[in-house]
Parts: sequence; C-alpha cells; structure tokens
Amino acid sequence: MEDKEKKKEKKPINDAERVAKIMVENMIANMADPNFEEKRERILQGAVDKVLKKRNNNTDEDKS
Repeated sequence: MEDKEKKKEKKPINDAERVAKIMVENMIANMADPNFEEKRERILQGAVDKVLKKRNNNTDEDKS
C-alpha cells in the first residue's frame, strides 16, 4: 500500500514542462554554435526557394 501512495505523491512532469526543458536545451546548444544563424538562414532560404519554384511551376501550368 505504501508503494501506491508513493506513486501518487510523485507527480509526472507534464508535457509543457518537458517541452520547455527540451527547448531550453536546444537554445543553449544553438547559442554554443557560432555558425547557427548562418545555418538557420541557409535552411530558411532553401525552403523559400522551393516554395517559390513550386508556385512558379504551378502558375506556368495555369497559363498553358
């Protein structure tokens, strides 16, 4: 019976706290990387290029 009471006393870490902890760890790791901003910008620019290319292809097909 004592085991059940101990389990009730232990509160599991809720999802928001777990996510916040992971985000903080990720931010610390990113801040330690001196090239983080450049890498992030390169990834974002690549995504923008893909979207624009796809849009341009779709508009070219519509004109045909």
